Amino acid sequence: MNPYLVVLSRNEGLVARLRSRFTNQFELMVVEGVENLEAKLADTPIRAVLIHLDRSHGNGQTSNKYLAHIRRSVATAPIYGLVEPDCPSETVEHLSRWVREVLYLPEELGRLDRLLLEDDLGLDSELLSHFAGLPYRVLRGTTRSLVTFSPSMFEMFEELKVAAAHDVTILLIGETGSGKTYLARLIHELSPRRNHRCLTVACGALPPDLIESELFGYVKGAFTGADTDKPGKFAAADRGTLLLDEIDVLAPKQQAKLLRVIETGEYEPVGSNDTRISHARLIAASNIDLEKLVEADKFRRDLYYRLNTLSFHLPPLRERPWDIEYLARKFAIEHSRAHQIELKHIEPDFLAALRQYPWPGNIRELENVIRRAVLYCRDGVLTVADLPSAMRPPNAGRSGHSSDRQPPLTLEERLRQVERRIIEETLQRNNYRRSDTARELGISRITLYNKMKKLGILHLL
Repeated sequence: MNPYLVVLSRNEGLVARLRSRFTNQFELMVVEGVENLEAKLADTPIRAVLIHLDRSHGNGQTSNKYLAHIRRSVATAPIYGLVEPDCPSETVEHLSRWVREVLYLPEELGRLDRLLLEDDLGLDSELLSHFAGLPYRVLRGTTRSLVTFSPSMFEMFEELKVAAAHDVTILLIGETGSGKTYLARLIHELSPRRNHRCLTVACGALPPDLIESELFGYVKGAFTGADTDKPGKFAAADRGTLLLDEIDVLAPKQQAKLLRVIETGEYEPVGSNDTRISHARLIAASNIDLEKLVEADKFRRDLYYRLNTLSFHLPPLRERPWDIEYLARKFAIEHSRAHQIELKHIEPDFLAALRQYPWPGNIRELENVIRRAVLYCRDGVLTVADLPSAMRPPNAGRSGHSSDRQPPLTLEERLRQVERRIIEETLQRNNYRRSDTARELGISRITLYNKMKKLGILHLL
């Protein structure tokens, strides 16, 4: 099935033109109002959303609420605005804050061809064809996207969409290399602040005595070498987003000042008594569970409670086995193109070896391994011989590349694969307790037992 092009318009003429123009590439879904829009679009593969605006949409706050509602409902798809010549300028100004592109009708309708047919949304469409039939979730910003096939992360993705749309502080917890910085920038792109700056302060990479001046800036004469005033990252971020990575390294005094900024927006540059106001949205990240630091009296309890209001835990890659193949294929395509190396095929044994490895360095380590494999591969085929020796199964050598290709999975095999994955992850989430697992899946213990027997996974109990 072709992806859907969602059109919010009451103009039958425009709808007819769009249907004629894109009938071979997309299914057209015409929506006249925004009531229950999110429910209407649920589980629908969407290429893009087109908002048609004319003078009937009014000015100011009315159009802004209308656009905000659409953005909240379709946060994972690009939105384009189609504007009639009689559309009020104030409405167009509001529109430009919420959409990827504004196209003026009728002159710029042709640009839509390039945006929809030539401009790729990254590798998503190319990659997802390998996983047809498997449930997944995607968060898509203006320059990046995040895809997961792990059911344990599905609910988190929905919560992230809501959190990104609201002007609140967010805490991200996850091991090194699990993608916190990438996710923080994606949250920024999904937020109303996406047209402003997104800055990062790597707190762990700064000497402790420089963190405060990096965050809040300093004035001339504040210390030796301070020859001029210098704004800090809070000021530089302005109305954008500021990511504080490795927030757990902050000293108690710095934690107190950060708490004040979160609560009141107020701070003073080093060496100054003048109070400044921060307008930035804050995202904090840590490799360590902050609650443990609180119990050890190494992190302020009040600051933790403020940060923990909206917190998200990024599971390590070893707990996301179904994402490994997707990410491996993604990185392989990206690096083969970057290094102009033809990539024809990825051997099943190569992917199997990746799934068996524990990935202590998480996604960052996986990308480095795939980059190395692409550089060393022969004849455009990735095999286990292209992996570091520690990752190769016994007796895996370089002699010969298998030319066999796995036949496509049947619908029954795909459904079996999905069912097995869901049961395995639900078991893991419930510490392999059969009763709790059956309760979460909405089936009886006997049914769960029979399904596991049929799928050959009784050994997990």
